[in-house]
Amino acid sequence: MRNAGETPIKRPLDVTIFGALFLLSAPAELYNIISTGWQYTPKFFGITTHGILAKGVLAAQPVLHLALGYGFLSLRRWAVTLGLFYTADVLTSAVASFILYGYGRIRTIFIVLLVPFLIYLIARRSQFKR
Repeated sequence: MRNAGETPIKRPLDVTIFGALFLLSAPAELYNIISTGWQYTPKFFGITTHGILAKGVLAAQPVLHLALGYGFLSLRRWAVTLGLFYTADVLTSAVASFILYGYGRIRTIFIVLLVPFLIYLIARRSQFKR
């Protein structure tokens, strides 16, 4: 809600695209988790999780995507912090897997894409004003 006479904040197209992509990726992430029967063992900052902790990490992933999408679309300052946290987690896990298991198509794609996204997020943090 704005005060009278306050100009609306214009959302940049690139931030809008990332917000929409995060929102669209949430159901895809949930489908991927359900299709594996919740048997996937996710990593949290490079540490493989098991049991109830793994299920918690898996359940948090689509919620995290939704929160990031909302935060990007509404230009919330906390979206940058959450994005940095998410990027650090996935990048750490991908690099750890690369070191432990060697080349893998998905982990290599994560590494190649997340480094520029991290730089992008730091460079565009001033756009998140609310």
